Amino acid sequence: MFVLFITIATVSHGQVRKRYRKSALQLSLVSGVSTNGIHPAWYFNKFSFNIFSGTSAGVKHFEISGISSATLSFSTGIQIAGIANVVGTNTFVNLKISDEREVMKEELNEPLMHGIQLSGLINLVRGNVFGAQISGGLNIAYGAMYGTQWAGFGNVVNEDFRGVQLAGIYNVASRSVAGIQLSLLGNITRGPMTGIQLGMFNSSRRMMGKNTNPKTSARSMQIGLFNSSRTMAGTQIGLINKAKEMSGTQIGLINFFSTRPAKRASKSGTPIGILNFGSTGSFTRFSYNDQFQYNLERSTGNCANCSDTQYQLPLNDDFQRFNQNSLIVSYNPTERQKEHGYWAMGWRFEKLLYRNYTPVPMKSGPQNGAYFLAWGMGNQHINWTDQIDTNLSELTSLQATYGRRVKFLASFYLYVTARINTYFYKDTTYKLSPIMVLYENDSSNLKYMSWLGYTIGIQV
Repeated sequence: MFVLFITIATVSHGQVRKRYRKSALQLSLVSGVSTNGIHPAWYFNKFSFNIFSGTSAGVKHFEISGISSATLSFSTGIQIAGIANVVGTNTFVNLKISDEREVMKEELNEPLMHGIQLSGLINLVRGNVFGAQISGGLNIAYGAMYGTQWAGFGNVVNEDFRGVQLAGIYNVASRSVAGIQLSLLGNITRGPMTGIQLGMFNSSRRMMGKNTNPKTSARSMQIGLFNSSRTMAGTQIGLINKAKEMSGTQIGLINFFSTRPAKRASKSGTPIGILNFGSTGSFTRFSYNDQFQYNLERSTGNCANCSDTQYQLPLNDDFQRFNQNSLIVSYNPTERQKEHGYWAMGWRFEKLLYRNYTPVPMKSGPQNGAYFLAWGMGNQHINWTDQIDTNLSELTSLQATYGRRVKFLASFYLYVTARINTYFYKDTTYKLSPIMVLYENDSSNLKYMSWLGYTIGIQV
């Protein structure tokens, strides 16, 4: 078979061509037995055909091997092997120490592989790669990779990666990613990420986005069951999202983000989820509306423009801006249940603006947070018995709210909300009876009605 040398792979293409002999064609049975004699590693071939395995200084256009090919220096063109392709096994063979240092100094970043590698099990390049690596098992680039890697098991790039990684299990790009990482299990980079990570588990050190400081046109996204980034200015979509410093958008069931206020003159992100840990501006509401007599909601979210001052008030904006996610539970007493539903649970996303007068609250005169404006959208599943109704019974609402702070024993907000409600249903056994119906369609399989509604309540 072939021998793998454990020397760091770096190459100067000009010097390689000078110190190696040239050959138009090499035919070999196994490594060391070929048409170039018993020292095939001295020859740089245009074409190489190896029945079992082959060794050469390099290949310019095309190489095919039944089992494996080992290239001591660099390769261009296409390499095909039944099991493995290895490029850069020892680029410093036959060189003095002084020559090795000169090669490393002058041509450190030239690619060892510039072309396409195809193998049944593994492709390995001990340096930079420009092109494509496709294998049934692993693709490994010890340097940077510019191109694409497709593997049945995994792809690994030890430095920067630019392009597309597709793998059955995992993708790793140690220094940075600009492109796409797609795998069934996980995608990892220990540096900045631009592009998309799509897998069950996605991890990066820094996700670029519109709120990145300094400004950049780069964008990033993670889509998976669990997404993690130390600094996140892009978009995370998943079951669980985690960011230590979040100035992007999180969409998931559970979101984790930093509780620290944003840096001055910077923007904080938007968490959209059922549970949001790291929340600021949370509130509890008790209300009455046209549909349910008793409503309780609890919010979690964050401030989008709070500063790092003592009171976290924005320095240049007239309003504090909050992004809030509310869990809602509603209930009707017996006399209202037949026409308005028994009970309901749901969720709403809402943006709130609290009036800001001065970074330092005043003892008299206009006060910060004297009133708030809000708008949002939510959905509740209406149940007509004490059990959860499995039929379609969804109440969707668009709403706008005005709240005013009052003091009576304690400080709280009185608020009023205008709503546009749309109810989607299939079962005509139970039907809502709103007063101000705008439109109704009960002739198709998917039935719905729209009407104007209201809410009045207190917020603490």
